[in-house]
Amino acid sequence: MDFLEAIGSKETLVCIGPGGVGKTTSAAAVGLLLARTGRRVCVLTIDPARRLASALGLDRVDNEPVLASEAIPNYWVAMLDPKQTFDAMIARYSSSEAQEKEIVENPVYRNLVTRLSGTQEYMAFERLWELRESEQFDTIIVDTPPAQAAIDFLHAPSRLAGFLDNRVFKFMLKPPPLYLRPIAMATRGLVRQIASVVGADVVNDTMSFFQAFSGIEEGFRERALKTSELLTSEMTSYLLVSSPAPDSLASGSRMVELLQGIGHEVNSVLINRMTPTYVSDPPDPGAPIQARLDLERLVRMRTHEQSVVRAWGGDLALDGFYFLEDLASDVSNLTALGEVADAMERCTLVPFAVPE
Repeated sequence: MDFLEAIGSKETLVCIGPGGVGKTTSAAAVGLLLARTGRRVCVLTIDPARRLASALGLDRVDNEPVLASEAIPNYWVAMLDPKQTFDAMIARYSSSEAQEKEIVENPVYRNLVTRLSGTQEYMAFERLWELRESEQFDTIIVDTPPAQAAIDFLHAPSRLAGFLDNRVFKFMLKPPPLYLRPIAMATRGLVRQIASVVGADVVNDTMSFFQAFSGIEEGFRERALKTSELLTSEMTSYLLVSSPAPDSLASGSRMVELLQGIGHEVNSVLINRMTPTYVSDPPDPGAPIQARLDLERLVRMRTHEQSVVRAWGGDLALDGFYFLEDLASDVSNLTALGEVADAMERCTLVPFAVPE
């Protein structure tokens, strides 16, 4: 099976992997490869690093998809902006402009967008759903942040849905029924104690935020559940990108285990930055001795990398891996990215070693 056959029919392709292995460039090249087949593709990077723009030679990439090149009308790219996405969610689910304004102007909301741990991941799955719901694209490729942050993104929909189902959260959103009013009265003393520590303004802003939020939380919950279903559907595939370096492979193994722990399976493995293939026989008798020694070293290195990767992947329950050779220069424009896509198109499956 070639690489294009392995990933070509999926509607969502999630690229995961450790940092420093060329994951964003690989995701962009996969997008270009699929766009060449006629599929309408959007590469969405949720990694705060701006590597996607530089790989394409663009000045910047924003929350709204833009064409990577006028010459390729079906290849789009986007970079998550959590605040724009969150603001759009509030506008979508608010019952009126007054409710929307009350929420977005609340200091608690502004801190929630910019400082709350997990907001990046929550808005990432929301943006993925928006792009999928638009029906503008045949394939959406998600370039995730390195390692654990990618797992947080995949776990975010179910985590948010659980939070919105929490009884304490629901209690804060809605006034208590009559039979619970004595309990509510009893909590006022606690609220006053909290206010004396953090300040009355903070408490008042928080209570105002929850009151304004009431009525739109169900939209958030429904979207989270639908995105969770999307990420586990048969039309979503997971591509692990690594390098042959031992630390990268070890990180890749941990990611596979973590994915399995939340109900996801890696479908394909791409080993990037392999030592290029060199031919050492027959040796050139006129070549300097050092040059011949360097060539022999590179040949041994390539053979060693392949044996290490084959042995590493033997326990992954996959048929094998695809590999890309290391490039002589950085990818910083569409032409260079096209060369990577060309190499991907030539990739064929290399079997993992069968564990003894």
